[in-house]
Amino acid sequence: MTREIFIENVGPIERLSIPLPEAGVVILHGRNGVGKSHALAAVDSLISGRGKPPCRDGAAKGAVHGFGAKLTIGRSTRRVGEAEVLTLEGRLDISQLVQPPIKDEEAADRTRIKALIQLSGQSADVTAFEFILPECMTLGEIISLSDRSDDPVVLAGQVKRALEAEARRWEKVADEAKSEATVLAREIGEVTSSDDAIWLRAVKQPDVLRAEAERDVAEALAKVRELEARQEMAAKQAQQIAEAKKALAELEGGELVTRDKIDGEITELDEKIRKLEQALAAARERRSQLVRRREEAARLQQQITELRKIVSQDVAIVGDREIEAAKSKLESARRNFDLVVELIRKASLNQRLDAAKKRAADAASKADLLRDAAHATDDVLSAMVAKVTKRLRVEGGRLVCDTDRGVEPFGELSPGERWRIALEIAVEQLGRGGIVTVPQEAWEALDPINRTEVASIAKEVGVVILTAEADEHAEIAAEVIP
Repeated sequence: MTREIFIENVGPIERLSIPLPEAGVVILHGRNGVGKSHALAAVDSLISGRGKPPCRDGAAKGAVHGFGAKLTIGRSTRRVGEAEVLTLEGRLDISQLVQPPIKDEEAADRTRIKALIQLSGQSADVTAFEFILPECMTLGEIISLSDRSDDPVVLAGQVKRALEAEARRWEKVADEAKSEATVLAREIGEVTSSDDAIWLRAVKQPDVLRAEAERDVAEALAKVRELEARQEMAAKQAQQIAEAKKALAELEGGELVTRDKIDGEITELDEKIRKLEQALAAARERRSQLVRRREEAARLQQQITELRKIVSQDVAIVGDREIEAAKSKLESARRNFDLVVELIRKASLNQRLDAAKKRAADAASKADLLRDAAHATDDVLSAMVAKVTKRLRVEGGRLVCDTDRGVEPFGELSPGERWRIALEIAVEQLGRGGIVTVPQEAWEALDPINRTEVASIAKEVGVVILTAEADEHAEIAAEVIP
């Protein structure tokens, strides 16, 4: 069954009948200025209710009717009935998809992506973005609920920027940890192979190793002090022996009065005392003197005995070599202690180095995950776009497609290539019983192969494409390409 749209007194058109098949392409042919674009605009106004077609010069009124609706054009525009036909009205403006009036290509792509997502009827799905976040991270951590946009394209941008900011923060943490690790590694330097055993203990048992080194130093120092004390004592002992020998020689060289002799003399004196009472006082005095001499002789005898003991002793002489050896051992113990302290310090620095390296690796890993998540915002948008068309996807924030030349931004394709894809999307989204008007310049931009493919898709889906093409016809002639 063929439907028709009638147009009267619109623009330069006096009367025009446009046949509409069940599916296919209808092309309005004619020279420039005969009203082809006015006819397409009039059909748009009829089925969408938007716009006001111009009335033909000299005519009181004009009209457009079809699909069960009528649009009367005069001093005022009146519409009767609703057009019973499927359109993209309110869902997609094809020209906005092909070429938005925006100079910046990235901004134009955002408009295109938004249009495609709106066409699919999707809104900003928070769960889709939650899914791409690194484990244990929520969207609320990077974007507050009040700041989130309901526009999925804007939300994707918010998520991407927030993730990139987080990635930069963790990259800074990683850089700082790497710098710290570099400084620590420089300060630690190299540990020679001879220190490996001590190094291992410095790492695992620093307190025990330090205690052992301190004990070795203390023992060496005690040994040195003991030897020095013994040397000093030996010197004093030698001096005592020399003095004793001198005193002994002096005493042995003098006259020694024995106790027996003194006792005999005392006896004789006692006898004389008994005999010579008159000499008693002198004898008693003499006796006292002799007693004192006897006591002195006993004291001297005791001193001689002690001196002989001293002289007979062997002096334990501590030589300078023994003390120097002990001092050398003390110095070695002190050097070992200093080495132990330094190794323990380096072991502590090494632990900090390992911690810094781990922080750097963890932070770099988090930054990579965040960068990957930021890139995955394109995947979320691509999944939304895929519900409308498999021909387009999002990469690096741009709307791209595969061509025989490789992957190219949609906005950098030729106008014909863009219209070919846009028309395919429009037809598939309309479904059977729909109609879409296509500007003349869009149809003329398509090469014969693409025109054939578009017509084939329209027929297969059950959609009518109404467009125009300039040629030599003096009046508009409608051609149906079934």
